[in-house]
Amino acid sequence: MKTVLLVDDDPATIEAWTLSMQGEDCNVLCAFDGNKALSILGEQSVDIVVSDWMMPGLGGALLCQTMKNDASLAHIPFLMISGHPNPPAFVSYDGYLRKPVDVGTLIAAVNRLCAAKKRPPY
Repeated sequence: MKTVLLVDDDPATIEAWTLSMQGEDCNVLCAFDGNKALSILGEQSVDIVVSDWMMPGLGGALLCQTMKNDASLAHIPFLMISGHPNPPAFVSYDGYLRKPVDVGTLIAAVNRLCAAKKRPPY
């Protein structure tokens, strides 16, 4: 069972994503901003972070950048999701989906990124 950390400032989005992931037999953790997400990452082991880009406080771009610059978190795949048509080019996220996200597409992206993480290096 994989542990998915969902990060979004919209409770309805978190609820929809949570139901989708729980239907895939995932352990789901939730945060409504990047600071809470970092707090959770400091306490729990997570297989993937799925985050909105634009949120008040610490948004998805800075959350991703903070994780990728931290040796203890850099290995965790980061899936960025946003309604913005152009993903942030300055951030090293592992995947990008545009809102509104189809549930099947979300699940497929999470599974793909988690599987890629487990592949041995060449």
